[in-house]
Amino acid sequence: MDGPIFSACALLTALTSVLCLYTTLQRRHKPDYRLARRARAISSLSAFIGSLLAIPTVADVVDQVTKCNELATLASDLAAVVFGAGLQVMVVDWRHPRERVNASVTKRMAATCAVIVLLLWEFHRIDTAHVGLSTVYARDHQVTVYLLTYLAFSAAAALEVSTISALLARRTRLRGHASALGLSICAAGGAFGLAYAVSRSSYLIAIHAGHAWPLPVENAVSAALAGLAIGCVTIGLSLATVRADASRRRVRSRG
Repeated sequence: MDGPIFSACALLTALTSVLCLYTTLQRRHKPDYRLARRARAISSLSAFIGSLLAIPTVADVVDQVTKCNELATLASDLAAVVFGAGLQVMVVDWRHPRERVNASVTKRMAATCAVIVLLLWEFHRIDTAHVGLSTVYARDHQVTVYLLTYLAFSAAAALEVSTISALLARRTRLRGHASALGLSICAAGGAFGLAYAVSRSSYLIAIHAGHAWPLPVENAVSAALAGLAIGCVTIGLSLATVRADASRRRVRSRG
């Protein structure tokens, strides 16, 4: 299932990356939510890179060309971390007052850098000549530590994005704003991302406890949840942006 799901995600995120970059350049002189626009563009591009490298055939080619086993998986995981961090910065810029944004963003960037350093260090310790960075090798202690580090950050980022998007969706809906639907879809995407992290983490814990469910079931569920998370967040943010822009144009035309 990984191939078709992540191929669709790569195509979707490629299109939205172009849209985000265009919007960011078009509004580069406007001070309102400038940080959020840049963070969204970075997260979209990271989602595209991560999805592309998660396609098995692409990953195999990258590993063969670089002569480094599991390099594509590592790069995909790091891109997913940047994707989550970008979304965190975006929703923080949307929600918090100007005076609180810098401090909040600094904390999240410090946490992101720490996670990236940890993942690189843990990758260096894994014998990738004999094991891979997947739940197939979950019985390997170092692989489990690597995956749990990645999944813990993914869960934290997904929870924050889902919670803040849901709060903003409720607030904008009460005010009659057109972006409420997109924000609701984005909140659902964050919830799917949290479910993905919890599902994979639970499998890792269960396999060491000797009570794991079948691996094919876990792989199918995780891939589906990851695809739903990326798809809903990407579509939700695009819809929120497009509808908000259309609403602003209507207000200007009436004025």
